Amino acid sequence: MIIYNGPVEDPIENPSEKFIIDLIFDKDESYWKQGSGDSCFEVEGCEERLILFYDEPYGFFIMRHPDYLVTLNKNVEIETVEHLVGGEPMKIPTCSYVDREMAYRIIKEFITTKSVPKFIEWIDLYNIDFDHGF
Repeated sequence: MIIYNGPVEDPIENPSEKFIIDLIFDKDESYWKQGSGDSCFEVEGCEERLILFYDEPYGFFIMRHPDYLVTLNKNVEIETVEHLVGGEPMKIPTCSYVDREMAYRIIKEFITTKSVPKFIEWIDLYNIDFDHGF
């Protein structure tokens, strides 16, 4: 079973392919500024879940929970972006955002294989040199 928890709606069990495509390619930043400010995919039998949200103009932030592992793009100058999660500002490095196509690939691989994709580099969020506030 796959569960999608969005920022405002009730959890959705086994979301359709069309739902996921719409979520990734058609929802704009305003969707992720509602309610909790984030969403996640949980897959039965997988210890991790993917937490995600979207910020213009950066793209999708995807984090592996509970280990706070994030994607890493070494070709981006690191700046700090704030996104409200549960009403509290979460600071994000720009090097951890991915475009819509990559976000879709990561989520599709996760829910299909029940494991975290290995085709992209992951790093502990707090091992990145940025103003994280801690």
